[in-house]
Amino acid sequence: MFSRLMPIAAIMLCGCSAAENGGSPAAAKRAAGLDPKAAERAYANCHGASELAGAIDVSWSTQVSRLSEHRAFRESMKVPLPEGNSRILFWSSGAHHTMVSSSVVAVRDASGKWHTSGIGETTSMLAGVEPNRMTLERDLSPDEGRVLDQLLGDPCLYASPTFQRNPNIVAGGAEQTMEIETPKQRWISSWFGRLTPQQAGVINQITR
Repeated sequence: MFSRLMPIAAIMLCGCSAAENGGSPAAAKRAAGLDPKAAERAYANCHGASELAGAIDVSWSTQVSRLSEHRAFRESMKVPLPEGNSRILFWSSGAHHTMVSSSVVAVRDASGKWHTSGIGETTSMLAGVEPNRMTLERDLSPDEGRVLDQLLGDPCLYASPTFQRNPNIVAGGAEQTMEIETPKQRWISSWFGRLTPQQAGVINQITR
């Protein structure tokens, strides 16, 4: 599993569907365009809202893109960055006794098929230890693609906080960023050690 290179602490599997949250493409579009205060109010009615009480630095403010990190990391690995009108970019980077970095990009083609491309590296702080690298290249099955599309159509995903931190991680861990791009919108969220069920559902689908 490629996600072994990404230490997602306390990751929560999404047990709800877009339909259960009243999701639709139109609703998702409206949610993605919410201002921070409106998004915060909307997420109060979503699955996972009660768990935010255990997080710190919770914010709905605009986050910084990590596209430049994706490009630089992939160039160093000689692995091209997938391009497309609709894609999901997931960046993870953290250090403790080892440095772990990874770039996963899922692209949806004109026919609706999703392809995921991932590259990751674990580097030891000890001299003489070779880096451990892992790659991922695969097409999602039609069923997997439909699940991903459903997750992306959930308005609660776009109403999720754009940042939250796990207060119990005092050493190690990774800061991670997910960017969802379509021809009409771009939505960026980051977290350190914990994420919403909606965010986790998308990440689990593209990193398995």
